[in-house]
Amino acid sequence: MTIRTPLLLVGACALLACGPQAPANRPGATPGSKEPGGIATGPAPDLSTVPAPPSLVGVGRLGNPASAVDTIASWAKYPIDVRALIKKTEPEMAQLLVFDAPVEVAVSLDDKGLGNFPQPFAVVSVGVSSVEGIVNFAKRQGQSARMLRPGTYVIAKGEGGPVCAVAPSVGKSPARLVCGDRQEDIDALLPYATRGLPSEALGKSELYIEIQAEPLRRRYAKELRQLRTMAMPFVMSELSMDSPRFDRALADAAHGLADEVLAVAEDVDKIRIEGGIDRAGGLINGTVSLKFKGQSSWTVQTMVDAAKRSKGVPEKFWKLPKDAEMATFGVGANAKRYEAIRKTMGELIDGALEKEKVPRKVRDQISELMLETWTTEGDVVYAHGEIAAGPSAAPTTSGAQARERIRSYLGWYVIGVDEKPAKYKGYFDKLVKLYNDAQLRQLVDKRLKVKPADLPKLSSRASRVPGMPPGTTVYELNLPSAFFAKMDEGMPGAKKPVPALAVVIALVPDGDSTWIGLSADEKALNAKLIDMRKGGSSLAARDGIAPLKASKSVSGGYFTVGNLVKSLVSGMQDSGLGDLTKALTLMPHHGETPMLMWTNVTGEGGPGMVWTIQVPKAVVEDIGAVAPSLAAAGGASGVAGPAAVMPAPPPPPLPARKP
Repeated sequence: MTIRTPLLLVGACALLACGPQAPANRPGATPGSKEPGGIATGPAPDLSTVPAPPSLVGVGRLGNPASAVDTIASWAKYPIDVRALIKKTEPEMAQLLVFDAPVEVAVSLDDKGLGNFPQPFAVVSVGVSSVEGIVNFAKRQGQSARMLRPGTYVIAKGEGGPVCAVAPSVGKSPARLVCGDRQEDIDALLPYATRGLPSEALGKSELYIEIQAEPLRRRYAKELRQLRTMAMPFVMSELSMDSPRFDRALADAAHGLADEVLAVAEDVDKIRIEGGIDRAGGLINGTVSLKFKGQSSWTVQTMVDAAKRSKGVPEKFWKLPKDAEMATFGVGANAKRYEAIRKTMGELIDGALEKEKVPRKVRDQISELMLETWTTEGDVVYAHGEIAAGPSAAPTTSGAQARERIRSYLGWYVIGVDEKPAKYKGYFDKLVKLYNDAQLRQLVDKRLKVKPADLPKLSSRASRVPGMPPGTTVYELNLPSAFFAKMDEGMPGAKKPVPALAVVIALVPDGDSTWIGLSADEKALNAKLIDMRKGGSSLAARDGIAPLKASKSVSGGYFTVGNLVKSLVSGMQDSGLGDLTKALTLMPHHGETPMLMWTNVTGEGGPGMVWTIQVPKAVVEDIGAVAPSLAAAGGASGVAGPAAVMPAPPPPPLPARKP
């Protein structure tokens, strides 16, 4: 086996907390003595502190992999004793690792590298019980172990492979195995990885990742400006249409976007990712923090402006339906801040349509709609849920299946806006008028070869449903029977026509506020809206979301794992996985436990944004209950399960036994 495979095994072992903790000092190992393998220990190692490299751009630490994995495994109720398994299969490996020592990562820029963007230095390190043990183990596998200096050895498989070094270390382990893709990585970062990083105070979270912007800015500021200068001619040559109006708007948009990228790059200070487990509270907590040192960019200015407008969770949020699988809230935007974007987008669209000789009347309607987009200034709340399957037998033809899939996949949506309904009625009325414009339909017929009669019909009508307030308007997009019949042409059993399907938007006035509902099941949507107006089953009575009540966030809400799993199962039907709905019944909490999320804007020490998520223990229990069934179904069908499509970070290459 190559050195990469053994190193991967030991690195994975560290991440999985396998084996018992090895003693910090092996018996009889004193300065000047020799280990059984004949490796001289030499004088006491130099463990003086090594400062961070000037171009250090990123560090990471997983504080106690053993404890984290133990907790997650116990929550998921996985009866797997990884320690016993590794101890039985790889007893030597089990004695080499210090399992309560953190796994750490360091990345530094190569300021002297060739080219505009030289490969950065990067290493991953794990705690080990002794230098000598690792060296002897590697030699028994036929790998080279070259002494870099007394007490420090380089282990490599040969040219082109990953390189590791083992050296004495400060921190929770007496030594560390440090691995990188190249010898240059080891040369640049080994001293810091063993005598600096282990002593760094990287917060109290079990997982901590920090990316510093200043080294990147210092190294690549000139290149970014050059890239901007070089990109503009390319963008114009590739996207211009030889239309003065479009090309002028394109240049404005390209310059504005490039300037904003440079401004954000100048403003950003650092990015932090933190994660931890609240064992007493039964929560997994995660945060992503962006800290800015300035406010020169439109993005940061808009973020700060949103914080000034925030009043906490809108009252409307608590009126949303209790059975929502996802619900969110957000502070209203400052429409003036988007004015330049709307005008530029309007010019781009109008210039392109003018080039294509679209009639002026149609263009004016589109431009008017564009100028009314991104103008919502009131707080917005949103909820989404599923629609139960129809009472009839399961659809058998392609057209019938497509109809039911649209109906069930779409589910229901409810949006509440703290703005007057007249604004949104005017917007939707203009959209209906544009859709039915005779000139636009002639253009579609001419350019796209789609007859107006074959297009879905879009219309509006007043709601006459008892319980809906006066002034409620329904906008209906009707997918005709012929739309689904085309999918069944030539198929046996497709004798009965598939019924038409109406996707509706209900605009419901509520004083100076507006409710908007969307669904392909109008009856179910009306029942949801009427119950909500009556103060029926609402989020105010839902368990698990009370912490949001104290939030002063600019946005937030919750989502559930149930909808995600249902979508995954439905998407697998055509992949040979069969009916997996029975697997969902294994979830002890039915996938309904809310995972909370919210976004705060901070001002201390400069503006910043913090996105937080909380995953309750019940979610882990649900995933643990259904994962084996999904994996078994995937294996039985020959289709990769969910884990197969999830990217996994490569663990550090480390020694392991040859076959």
